[in-house]
Formats: sequence, C-alpha cells, structure tokens
Amino acid sequence: MTPADKDSDPSNALTISFKALQRARQTLEDFSKTYFPYVGLKLPDDLLKYLDVLVWVEGTIYQLDEDNEQLTGQGGQSTAAATAGLDRIRAVLRHEGLLDDRLQHELSQGLRYWELEQHICAALLAAPRPLQSPAAGLTPELVLECHSAKSFDYRVLCLLLFRLSRAAAYDERLLAFLRLDEMLVDISDDLCDYEDDVVANSFNIFRCYIHLYGREAELKLVERISALESQHAKLLEGLPEQSQAHYWSRHQDACDGQGADRWVFPPPIYDEEDYRRRVRAEEAQRPAVCR
Repeated sequence: MTPADKDSDPSNALTISFKALQRARQTLEDFSKTYFPYVGLKLPDDLLKYLDVLVWVEGTIYQLDEDNEQLTGQGGQSTAAATAGLDRIRAVLRHEGLLDDRLQHELSQGLRYWELEQHICAALLAAPRPLQSPAAGLTPELVLECHSAKSFDYRVLCLLLFRLSRAAAYDERLLAFLRLDEMLVDISDDLCDYEDDVVANSFNIFRCYIHLYGREAELKLVERISALESQHAKLLEGLPEQSQAHYWSRHQDACDGQGADRWVFPPPIYDEEDYRRRVRAEEAQRPAVCR
C-alpha cells in the first residue's frame, strides 16, 4: 500500500483514547453476553471473530460521547465533532461492506441524541430551581425523544452482528423487543446515576421529569415505566422459547448484581445549583490520594 493509498483508507483514522477503549470493553462484555445468544452466535469464538469491528465502533462512539459530555457539562452546544466522528464510522463500515440504510439511521439517531442532550442540559443548567420556574425549552416530547435515542450504540452493534454474520435478514421481532428492553435498562441506569448526572449536567430522564413535573416526577415516570413494561412483555411473548429463557437468565443475573428486582427512586434534587456547589465543596476538602 502506497502512502497515498493509506491516506485514502478510512481505516487508518485515529479515533479512540484509552479511556474510551476501557468503557467500550465494559459495554462489549455485557453486550456479547446478552445479544450474541439472541442472534445465534457463540462465545467466545464469534466475539473473537468480529472483535476488531465491534471494539473499534464502540470505542469510537464512546470517544465521541466523552467529548460530548465535556461540552454538555459546561452548557455548550455544538455537534461538529460528533458529525465528523460518525462520518468516520460510516466511511469504515462502507469500506468493509457493512453499511446499510438501517445502520445509517441508527448512527443518525446517535447525532440526534447528542443534539438533544446538549439542548436539554443547557436548559436544565439555566433553571436550577425547577419547582419555582420550569426550564425554558424543555418539553416532555423532547425528553422522550432523547430517551428513545439514547442507547443507539447497542442498536448499531446489534445490527452489525447481523451484517457480520451474513444473516439473511434482520429479525424485526427481536429488534423491536431489544429496543424496549434497552429503554427500560436506560431508566434503571438513570435512577442509579441520578446524583452523578446532576453534578455532571448529563441527560437523565428522572432529572428531566423533576424539572417538568416537580413533586409528581416519580409518579409520571412510574407511568412511563408501566407503559414500556406492558409493551415489553407482549414482545417477549412473541420471541422463541429459547430467546425467552435467555432473557430471564440475563434478567436474573442483573437482579442478583443490583440486589433487588424492583424500581428504586433516589431522593429528588430540587435545587441542582446548590447541590453541585455542595458536592464540589466536599470533593475539594477530601485529602489527595497518592497512587
């Protein structure tokens, strides 16, 4: 390969920090254990077979997400870097013969998620006391759209499994079920990460509901969870018995890790600005730890 060929080959682009690679490893461990059996793939052989594509794509997405988090944490709004990064992913997948319209759509959903997160978090940062004045520009529709787009990386990876294994067609029933499952997992994660997301000024559906609904936030989110769980149960019933058994096995593993099979809501924070100030003051007073 000549230097000119190297320059034109998208696979030569450098896109991932070590931190992003670490985060990608954690996600791919969960993803492979959960999604590979649904698609009929075996661990560890099929994971090793497709490791380069899956690690690079997820690592690059995490790098873009970290860049977006840094910008969002300060209330900034720009998707230029994210657009360029997603274009690099598209170029590599196209070069490898893996890009199709479905993958194009999910990558576009990633850009939409980052756009919405920036817009929503800038609004939340400007309205530290939600019970006194709602955040300007924050609507239930935007919050639900952002939540729906959030786990686009899992959907990208899942579509890639079909493409990499040369499956005849996408399993639409499975994809519809996994989308609902991802949304419920996102809510569970947001409840666990709520305080950290307030400090970091990150998108969090419970945080948004508090800004929208005040003291009714928990009730409103329970209604949202119940609606998703109802759809989730119907879609699960339509899957093959082997897939249903695999779902319940993974569900039990997750519940054992968390300690309970129930929804736990953290205490709401009604004055985020004061909370961030107190947390940062406590952090500043902690003694430095030598490593």
